[in-house]
Amino acid sequence: MLTERRIPGILNADEQGLGKTLQTIAFLTWLKEHMKQPGAANRGPMLIVAPTSLLRNREQEVESHVEGRGFGTLVRLYGSTLGSQKKRDAQGTETQSGLPQLEEAFEDWRAHRYWLLTTYTTLANHQHSLGRVPFSAMVMDEIQNIKNCNTLASKAVEAMNADFRIGLTGTPIENATIDLWTIMERIAPGCLGSGMEFRERYAAPDAENMAELHARVFKPRGTTPPLGLRRLKDEVARELPLKRRYLHPRLMPKVQADAYDLAQLKLANGGPGAALKMLHHIRSVSVHPGDTAGTAPDQFVAKSARLDAVIDILRRIKAADERVLVFIEHREMQFRFAEIVRHMFGLERIDVINGDTPIPRRQEIVNRFQKHLKSDAGFDMLILGPKAAGTGLTLTAATHVIHLPRWWNPAVEEQCNDRAHRIGHPC
Repeated sequence: MLTERRIPGILNADEQGLGKTLQTIAFLTWLKEHMKQPGAANRGPMLIVAPTSLLRNREQEVESHVEGRGFGTLVRLYGSTLGSQKKRDAQGTETQSGLPQLEEAFEDWRAHRYWLLTTYTTLANHQHSLGRVPFSAMVMDEIQNIKNCNTLASKAVEAMNADFRIGLTGTPIENATIDLWTIMERIAPGCLGSGMEFRERYAAPDAENMAELHARVFKPRGTTPPLGLRRLKDEVARELPLKRRYLHPRLMPKVQADAYDLAQLKLANGGPGAALKMLHHIRSVSVHPGDTAGTAPDQFVAKSARLDAVIDILRRIKAADERVLVFIEHREMQFRFAEIVRHMFGLERIDVINGDTPIPRRQEIVNRFQKHLKSDAGFDMLILGPKAAGTGLTLTAATHVIHLPRWWNPAVEEQCNDRAHRIGHPC
């Protein structure tokens, strides 16, 4: 219905955990079958753009849910496989010829047998080559990654030639209402007017203008279907367990309180250029004051109110033989905390996913953790970076989520929470 009515695309903004990926796979499977028909108007390849952390997961989802050869021949445009797609002797990160195997496929009217998987960074680097490919459909996974219309990645998405566009995100507005304008501009250009008009109308949100904006995106206009879909768990997944949130306040021990006060003093006395750096330092000190050389695990934990509270929480989770996700921003603390918990709780291993985790390794870690759903092995933990692993992953073997510390943005934090709270969670 959407393609017949010449709608340029759609935003699937269902709340996290309601199966946006599976819905998209179902649509693309239908589209592949449609393109096999002799009279199909567009028989181009399909393009899926996703954050690096989700690439192998999206491959696995297609393999699991689509019979036969899935979407056809997969062209991986990321990592070490990217070099094999470049034209020989081409200079720089961009190529002049792009994808020779696709060019041959277009000539033989069989380009629909291919699908491309890439990242937003690669799309930006190769936008000229990819922009010449007439894609039948383009999927922008976690489209909030291009909410800033001035970034290279966002402009690269705008430059793509796709017959139909699908944007996926559980958080269409993370920082400001203009986020939604950029997202919709990349899906259906002009549907929300100019950026200047949008800011004048919606920059200061209130009940009236937000209801109007919601209707413009998520309500049908006469016989024209809506440009967006937004369902909440309370409406369509009431079988999920209730999500409960707890705060665990603790007084800082003296060594941490002194370090925190000193950090605040430096922030007050520093210049404008040092403010952001000192804010990050204050967040770091709020987790642990540092000075950790040669410190035993118990002594290390005793210097931090946050760590002391987390260890108490983990003892209760272990007593219940349940599993937990711990989101930690700072890389050094991720690995130090993993070693401390492994020592204190007798775990054989604790995996960490952050921006340095290789793409194949990420999915291996997810699969190992999810095995608890088939064979419950008791207490277990994953440590995750909120930016590298806070979106897209399904980790329903966990029943608890801990933030150490809490993230700056509530929408990003909620994305992290919903790695566990989603369809497929054992009720």
